Amino acid sequence: MTEQVSTENSKIVVNITTNTTADITMNSEKSEEVICFKFLGRYLSKDGTGTA
Repeated sequence: MTEQVSTENSKIVVNITTNTTADITMNSEKSEEVICFKFLGRYLSKDGTGTA
């Protein structure tokens, strides 16, 4: 069985305080970079802070 990553549903966040970006490509498609995302009920941001 082969598993594939959904590039449509995949996002990246670079956890760093300087103005840095990442260029990640999966299945010949560039991943979308976001400034925050929800993980286990908390919002995590690019600078490493989180909120409930």
